[in-house]
Amino acid sequence: MKKLSSFILAFCIFLAGCETVNSEKQSQFEKVSRQIDVIKLQAANPNGQNITITVNMLTTDSSLYSSVDALWQYVNTNVAHIHRPEVFHHSGLKIGIADNNFDVRFDIVKSKLRSSEESQMFLVLVDGSTGYISIGKEILIPRFVYFGTWYTRADYQFLKASKSLEATVTRLPSGLIKMKLTPVFSNFLNDGGDMELTELTTTITARPRQTVVIGGSDTSNESVANALFGYRRLREKKQTIITISAY
Repeated sequence: MKKLSSFILAFCIFLAGCETVNSEKQSQFEKVSRQIDVIKLQAANPNGQNITITVNMLTTDSSLYSSVDALWQYVNTNVAHIHRPEVFHHSGLKIGIADNNFDVRFDIVKSKLRSSEESQMFLVLVDGSTGYISIGKEILIPRFVYFGTWYTRADYQFLKASKSLEATVTRLPSGLIKMKLTPVFSNFLNDGGDMELTELTTTITARPRQTVVIGGSDTSNESVANALFGYRRLREKKQTIITISAY
């Protein structure tokens, strides 16, 4: 899987399908260059089968995260199809589709945060293909608990690992877009291999440009959610929430 993910990511970058930018430092040149790259990719596929995914990540101190966590009241979490609900429940992960009030409330919360970081990523994928949404390379906790297929409990200890969401996107005949998302930890096993948490695979169907929200509760220090969305900087514990829209 490691070789495959590297190939897909390299292919994505080559076609300007994957780019991470800091929203505050992004120059006009970078914006225009990205738009040109997207147009090039669309021209290479004149049938219009490309799907663009816009990813926004908001990271703040865990001490301030309660106001961000309150935004889940504006997210419908009952629309996601979860591969293993009992495993997902123990993971601490949350996923759903934002309602009409979410964007306004989200902007209000961001304006009141004393400390936060926001970044943006774009992926352009051929209909039915897979890409990777990079979340980071640092994990806050030394161990997380994962209930997998072949065992009832498994503990993994590591120092650093790449964190991402494997995303497979498909445009349905109805015009809706189906996204299958799987958490992936890379380069942290004893052999330096990758681990796909397939029991936590979630499929969600949304309208074009509709906002999908992904995050986790901060209730367990050993949850997959904390391993995936938490990290530490300058002794401060950080937590991230992600919004995705596809068209």
